[in-house]
Amino acid sequence: MQSIPPAFTSFAPDKDEERPDSTRPPVLAGYTYDPREAYGARDAARLLAIRLETNRSCNLRCRYCYAESESKLDHATPVDELERVVRQAQDLGALSVVVIGGGEPTIHPRFRDLISLIHSLGMVPVVFTNTMTMTADLASFLLATNASVMGKLDSLRPEIQDFLSGQNGVLARIRQGLGRLIDAGFTRVEEPGRFRLGLSVVTNRLNQNEIEEIWRFCRDRSIFPNLEVLTPTGRAATELPGLGLTREEVQAYKLRLLEIDRTDYGFDWLPHTPLPASGCLQHLYSLYITIEGNVRPCAPTKFDENPALRVNGVYPHNVRTRSLREIYNDQLFDYVRHIDRHLEGKCRECEHLCECIGCRGYSYSVGTNEGKDPYTALRGECLQCLK
Repeated sequence: MQSIPPAFTSFAPDKDEERPDSTRPPVLAGYTYDPREAYGARDAARLLAIRLETNRSCNLRCRYCYAESESKLDHATPVDELERVVRQAQDLGALSVVVIGGGEPTIHPRFRDLISLIHSLGMVPVVFTNTMTMTADLASFLLATNASVMGKLDSLRPEIQDFLSGQNGVLARIRQGLGRLIDAGFTRVEEPGRFRLGLSVVTNRLNQNEIEEIWRFCRDRSIFPNLEVLTPTGRAATELPGLGLTREEVQAYKLRLLEIDRTDYGFDWLPHTPLPASGCLQHLYSLYITIEGNVRPCAPTKFDENPALRVNGVYPHNVRTRSLREIYNDQLFDYVRHIDRHLEGKCRECEHLCECIGCRGYSYSVGTNEGKDPYTALRGECLQCLK
């Protein structure tokens, strides 16, 4: 196994001096962790977070959905199974549980019980929701349980948001739910640099001319902007062909957002990371658990769907047959956590490896679509970076 280059084993002081704490962009509490925490957790053999699917049922039918969820899918994970996984994650050191849903998590019949459990164990619940079910009472409950909330906002134009969501009238209901979260106090900043409310945006050709406007919408309201690139997996592969942005287009909007942040908000960040103003290092410290109990590094890194990773036709990394600790310690996931040692192309010797490993999920999705084996696809050069 290739050893990690000495330059990347610690964080050089001059790197910190370039981006002092006063200019670091705010994060969504419990959702992302900075490079020191990420590498520190990896090297201490502990988790910082898990991402947990709870149900595939959804009140929308988003055209880019990686899980292909929709209303007719009503299967939900029993709360006792969710509790067992959450407790095992806590035992591995996790500080937060990202309730990603797989569908719309707030319509899980035991949603509040799950959030209460996470809170009672001293971990931060992070809830991904389209906010269409958000009532004043639910917003107050989430605030009281120390939850962070990641809403959805792909466009400020009704026709675009409705098209991407697969349903009419969506934008108005999203704005209503968002308003209830704001009224409950989710945009009050009680700890500098840590927000409680975020908005997830899937960037593509339909909304690319709104990216700056949405960014300012978030920045002006103390909301964490989570800009993701349309990934060719799930429903997007067939329903949104040709709508993905090129790496040049992605890098162009990142550089423009960085200019806006430096000029108007006083923030500074590395423009090469997958998420603007927030690098994604979750492969180092997180596990993703599907509704079937299968474990992946992240949502689009669909190891469980790859025949090459099955044993006797069965994907072996499942929390219903093995403990989360056993899976965490498995050779495959150890390889994932140390992916910085195996990267190829320009990522291999990049001077920014201490804070960026590229988008592994995107590389994996594109690589496997091209017929590459899972290891080769996972370690491939980042396809979004123009450095």
